[in-house]
Amino acid sequence: MKKINVPLFAVGFLLVMSFFIPAAFFPQATTDVINAMYSYMTRDLAWVSFAGYLLFLALPIYFCFSKYGRIRLGGRDAKPDYTNFEYISMNVCSALAAGVITFGFTEWMYYVTTTPFHIEPGSIRAYEYASAYGMFHWGLTMWPIYIMPGIAIGYMYYNKNSGAFTISAAMGDVTKKHRWLGWLLDALMAFHMASGMCTTVGLGTPVIAQLFSSLTGVEMSFALQMSVIGVFMVFLAIFATTPIKKGMAAISRFNIYLGIGLLALILVLGPTNFILNTTWQAAGTNLSNIIDMSFFTDPMGDGLLSGDWTVFYIVWYLGLAYKTGIWIAKTSKGRTFKEIFWAVAIWTAIACWATFGILGNFALDLEVNGGIPYSTLINEIGQSGVIADILTHLPLHQFFLLGFMVLIFLNIATSATSGVASGALFTCRNLREDEEPSPLFKFVWIFVCFAIPVGFLLIENATGIMALSIVKNFTSIMSLPFFFAGVILVVQFLRVFRADEKAGLLDFELDRKK
Repeated sequence: MKKINVPLFAVGFLLVMSFFIPAAFFPQATTDVINAMYSYMTRDLAWVSFAGYLLFLALPIYFCFSKYGRIRLGGRDAKPDYTNFEYISMNVCSALAAGVITFGFTEWMYYVTTTPFHIEPGSIRAYEYASAYGMFHWGLTMWPIYIMPGIAIGYMYYNKNSGAFTISAAMGDVTKKHRWLGWLLDALMAFHMASGMCTTVGLGTPVIAQLFSSLTGVEMSFALQMSVIGVFMVFLAIFATTPIKKGMAAISRFNIYLGIGLLALILVLGPTNFILNTTWQAAGTNLSNIIDMSFFTDPMGDGLLSGDWTVFYIVWYLGLAYKTGIWIAKTSKGRTFKEIFWAVAIWTAIACWATFGILGNFALDLEVNGGIPYSTLINEIGQSGVIADILTHLPLHQFFLLGFMVLIFLNIATSATSGVASGALFTCRNLREDEEPSPLFKFVWIFVCFAIPVGFLLIENATGIMALSIVKNFTSIMSLPFFFAGVILVVQFLRVFRADEKAGLLDFELDRKK
């Protein structure tokens, strides 16, 4: 507890309260401000988001697949703290959260009417691109966004002995010369760390509550959603405050096994050939249109798909990039740059494509061949209601309601666990490489991370606006601090890295037999 950076934590806490209090007492005014800022960001500044996305995509590809891919965090002789399966599972689970399940079922529904490239809504081509576009947003080009912050933080911490996971420590002499800049960036990142959890919990809580309601007959209500958050906090109090090896690693393993089991059952029990054929075609559509998708700002159209979805996803990834970067750095000691890329970008993308391919195309079959108009119903009963209804079309549907309720719960729990650990690491100083923050301090971070999602529920309850809209808009705004801080962080890392290379200090991993 003596290693807590109290001033930094206090500033982050006050910034979180600066959102929570207006949301609780002035929900409509808070929503209006968020919506106005969101509209400007996603329409007028769409090009900025796309440029940032391409920058954070290109750099890790270069670093990980060039000669620098053999550089190991902690030096040539550093040993990994986790097995390969534990390492991949933890990083996949910390990144995916509840969104991969909720959007895996439903994302295509939005694109049937809000189409890319001005395709006719409701046409066969619209359905084909609807199946593919979600896989683009959760695919091979998005996950590398997390890698550069992780490598930069990890290299400065393990290889350059920065002494802390704060952005000021990672930036070294820049913030030593300009202390005010280091303090400002750290304060913004403290708020950024807490607000980054809002999408994960804000999207998953209503779905879990709805599945519980469908399973038990308990009425779906604000009180039920608050109860779900209460259960989360108790669960995290147990797992997030235990060492990573015992907590996060254990639930990640179980989560991976449960997810694979449920997906396999739906593939076998559902329209197997339709799912496989549509997934195969969607993968091809992604690969053949990746350039167009990555530059589609739609300035002469309505901009709905580009602004409300692609830009949202880009800024969502950017909004979680520092939190995820700290987690990657903490768990990647002893890993080469290339190993980090495979775990974070490739395996996570494979998990997402499998999830979207099976869940999304099972639901797509119910609309195209079963006549259930989910792409219309989702605007009436929301994501939660649609997901619950989709699962009722499976044999032993109560088993699947329970299974997915547990899976979404654990997905949020793993992401929240990494978020709590990252936030606590960020607001501590002088921790040893093998040391973790105090369990009591992690417990405090649990309350901080859940303050903003509770604010979302208060707004939804008071205004009737669906949580998805509020969450998306707020998440986009909260990405701004990282966008600028992240660019500064990467520039400083590149400067230090280049100086080390000129001085012959880069410690490349030797080719050796495993």
